[in-house]
Amino acid sequence: MERKSELTKALLGEKFKELVAKKRFEKLTIKMITDAAGVIRPTFYNYFQDKYEVMEWLLWEDVFKEVSKLMEQERGMESLKLLFRKFEEDKTYYEKVFEVTGQNSFEEMLYGRILIWKKFGKHHPLKHLSNMPHVDEKVFLEFHAISLVNGLKYWLIRESKNISAGDAMEFYQYMMSHSILDLLDIENTEKK
Repeated sequence: MERKSELTKALLGEKFKELVAKKRFEKLTIKMITDAAGVIRPTFYNYFQDKYEVMEWLLWEDVFKEVSKLMEQERGMESLKLLFRKFEEDKTYYEKVFEVTGQNSFEEMLYGRILIWKKFGKHHPLKHLSNMPHVDEKVFLEFHAISLVNGLKYWLIRESKNISAGDAMEFYQYMMSHSILDLLDIENTEKK
């Protein structure tokens, strides 16, 4: 019985993804999801409170379940690569859910997952923070979670969406390892 329950939940999630890719999230109804899954409306509520909960569950099931396992094994770079690959696998779906704004926005859900994920490395102290009295570990992790959310969003919904997951990750790493001051030739400009 439990296996059937898992299959039904997965079916609802899959149909939700398919419908979101075709329609706007705001236009999607529970009835549309249950009709696509071939179940009655009350079945949906056995598994989810609303469509936001489906979106959050899919983020865990399809992405962070595996990514978190790698992070727990202290395989940080592999987990980052997997994160980008998972988003690439369902690129159309993630483009669409990034449009979900306001309370319970997809960005907010993703930020929360990334923040939790990055805390897996908490038993490894961050280097160089002692030189920055106003930057503690919490601020540092929040900054990088925001940066990663925005990096993924930029890759998926901006001009760069035709870039592969590997190239997008390299771009993200480059952007995070260089400040604007590194890239501007300020010293030569100031001498003129």
